[in-house]
Amino acid sequence: MYMERIVGRLLVLALLILAATPAQAALGNGIRVGGSEGRLHPFVELELRYDSNVAYFMDVPGVTTSTGDLILHVRPGLQLSVPGDSVAVELRAVLDWAQYFGVQDSRSTELSQLYANASLGVGFNRKGQVGFEIDESYVRSNQANVYSIAAGVVSNFNDLRLSMPWRPGGGALTATLSGDWMVESFDAFKTGPSCDPAVNPYCNAAYLSDLGYNNLGVGAGLNWKFLPKTAALLDLSWFDRIPNSSAYSIGTTGMRAQAGVSGLVTTHLAATLKAGYGTTLDVTLDPSAGPAPSNYGTFLGTAALEWIPSTFSTLKLGVNHDLGVDPGITYALYGITHLSIDGKSKLNSTFSVGLLLDYAMLAYQDAASTGTQVFTAKPVVQAELARWLMVELAYQYTNRATDLASPPPGWEYSKQEVWLRGVVTY
Repeated sequence: MYMERIVGRLLVLALLILAATPAQAALGNGIRVGGSEGRLHPFVELELRYDSNVAYFMDVPGVTTSTGDLILHVRPGLQLSVPGDSVAVELRAVLDWAQYFGVQDSRSTELSQLYANASLGVGFNRKGQVGFEIDESYVRSNQANVYSIAAGVVSNFNDLRLSMPWRPGGGALTATLSGDWMVESFDAFKTGPSCDPAVNPYCNAAYLSDLGYNNLGVGAGLNWKFLPKTAALLDLSWFDRIPNSSAYSIGTTGMRAQAGVSGLVTTHLAATLKAGYGTTLDVTLDPSAGPAPSNYGTFLGTAALEWIPSTFSTLKLGVNHDLGVDPGITYALYGITHLSIDGKSKLNSTFSVGLLLDYAMLAYQDAASTGTQVFTAKPVVQAELARWLMVELAYQYTNRATDLASPPPGWEYSKQEVWLRGVVTY
């Protein structure tokens, strides 16, 4: 009841803001912070979404049934932008209450809960010879940042990155040293009597805790602009994946190295080409869980072509191949290839459209060389009805398939989502 009262008050607040008229000059202009350029924008998002496959219910071990539902998202948030040469700050923080209505299965109302998304970027001396950047992001959602855990969990993902760019001379050459610390933990997506730990392992809090991990990384990069709008790139990085439990997940150290070029080919055509190699250097596992998997290495590559016919339109084609490390043992190491098409166009002062197509192919390094494919298609239409009001209508189709005969829960599914979202910004 307490949470329902909070949601009710948020809805009332959102409706009051929606009822405001454009005559209020402050709407969309924000609150001045840190001088004339700094702005703080409180905002409220309301989103009504239909998801044809919100969850799997496993009433009998090994037997799952999916259900669809209607979800209302209420997202109050803040966005802060304070530009500056000495110090620049960008902040976005959003709370997200997801209310499930149980239109197909009343048990899906148990999925209602609070999510969050926050990012902070602080830059020091961005036009000087030596700078310093702090980038922090936190996401709590029901979409894990790993492929081995495909369904039935809530992910708490935090990423802290520190970097120090050095720009000698006129800035044509930039050398960057960086450090990165990622932490991801997992909670049960479903709760209550419909989520029995004896039937579904993703309802077992202790097991989910064991699947969490820390990932530490250091990197060095070079960016040399040998032409005004074309640069040569070199990226070197080392990582150490530390699982919460070495009996449930492998520990891995590894490295990546890539070199390439990026820039404009013509006035309306940009390209990026990078190639390299990534490999694990050491794979560890608790002896009680069996022998550790062998080290795995694969080529790294990125090829992207972006067509920019006008200031308001872009179309980007991309291919990327990388080394993947996930929680778990058997399906923890893989090579992943992404094929993507991403297009955006602003039709006029009000309407814009977008289309994203992505096809991911995973090749696991298990004894059977298991393959998994994930296809996503998302067309979007947005309307900026006023400086303070944006409306979005979108559809997304997702399909995941695998050649594994008896896949883990959530490894094979398809879903369709349709949503209408409105954003009111002060």
